[in-house]
Amino acid sequence: MKRTAKIFAAAAAGAVLAGLTMISAAAEETKQIKFFHRFPDEPFNSYIERKLAEYEEMHPEIDFVIESAQNAPYKEKLKVVVGGDDCPDIFFSWCGEFTERFIRQDLILDLTPYLDADQEWKDSLIESQMINYTTTDGMVYGIPFRLDAKVMFYNIDMFEEAGCEVPTTWDEFLEVCQKLQDAGYTPICYGNQDLWPSAHYIGTLNQMTVSDEVRAVDYEPTTGEFTDEGYQKAMELYCDLIPYFNENSNGITADMARSNFCMEMGAMYYAELIEIPYISDPTTGLNADLNYGMFVFPEVEGPGNPGILTGAPEGFVVSSKTEYPDECVEFLKWFLGQESGIDEAQSIGWFDAAKDTTEGVTDQMLLDGYNIIMNAEQMGPWFDNVLYSTVCDEYLTAVSDLTNGDVTPEEAMTKIQAKAKEAQTLAAQATPEE
Repeated sequence: MKRTAKIFAAAAAGAVLAGLTMISAAAEETKQIKFFHRFPDEPFNSYIERKLAEYEEMHPEIDFVIESAQNAPYKEKLKVVVGGDDCPDIFFSWCGEFTERFIRQDLILDLTPYLDADQEWKDSLIESQMINYTTTDGMVYGIPFRLDAKVMFYNIDMFEEAGCEVPTTWDEFLEVCQKLQDAGYTPICYGNQDLWPSAHYIGTLNQMTVSDEVRAVDYEPTTGEFTDEGYQKAMELYCDLIPYFNENSNGITADMARSNFCMEMGAMYYAELIEIPYISDPTTGLNADLNYGMFVFPEVEGPGNPGILTGAPEGFVVSSKTEYPDECVEFLKWFLGQESGIDEAQSIGWFDAAKDTTEGVTDQMLLDGYNIIMNAEQMGPWFDNVLYSTVCDEYLTAVSDLTNGDVTPEEAMTKIQAKAKEAQTLAAQATPEE
């Protein structure tokens, strides 16, 4: 009996040991993927966490470590961690110079081989949006999470009461602003405390006052000079709008400006299409009953390209340092694909870059915004994300000073030109030799 008991005890001990070994092996096989995004607000944060949890359930070996931050601190942290040992495996990043500076340091995974190896995935993505996450030499470095563009929101009731029609030209736009002001309304809600909103005005105006060829040279940090007279013209046009902004626009955030528009404290607001859910969603919106419409920025006569719609998709990239490049790409293929895209549009009112994701969307404003992007002749980049960092800082500061009346357009451009000259050397030093 004692011998039998010993046999059972030994067998039990062996089973426990085997179980522990299996648990240990499973733990070793767990692939921890750090995921960093800039959407801590609801319902966007909950949507992202839900989708990652769904993926973990389908892939037990994957364990996401999720972190998020608001826009400004997110950008600052990203600049620090991307080059370090604590870089997230997958992270949200803007297309253009904001990410391409990391590419020059070989810090971003090239997605081109993965797309070339999966033609079905490649064909499922909207080409006009993927262009934004593709370098001039053909490297695809990100997949869009949300499509976006800039349009003017306007209060239909205020327009009717002031006798205004939707403007299509710059002169008509200024006439509308004056009519609204004469009728007792603040024509434009504007909040430039964080500086980037001014970049959307200036960037849009630059697209019409400066030729595509000149802008392409100037937006490249190693060749940028910003000496074309069209840049100063854009600032002069911006100055024409300053009397029609709300007071203390440099002391108000963009969110506050949007709230003012929603509370009918102003007639227009230069908005991103991704802001529609903040307004019209009855559960999260500021004024679901607001009677508003939208129109594209009025055309300015000049050597530029009025067919460009200001805006660009925003998406996710993969760190070149990740231990799990294949797993990260497979996740993005699912997370930013059509099935999840339909869920995203229905859940939070944003569209990803997969084709045919409007199924089940009933908000006409969302559909109208989506169609504006789909029908655009060409998309233009976010001005503050396409510029070299030091030039961008100088530009944003200069336009802020311009808004306060502290500098003239000529003085502002002189400062920007000096910074662009300096950036040529800095960018050349940061570019690895072939």
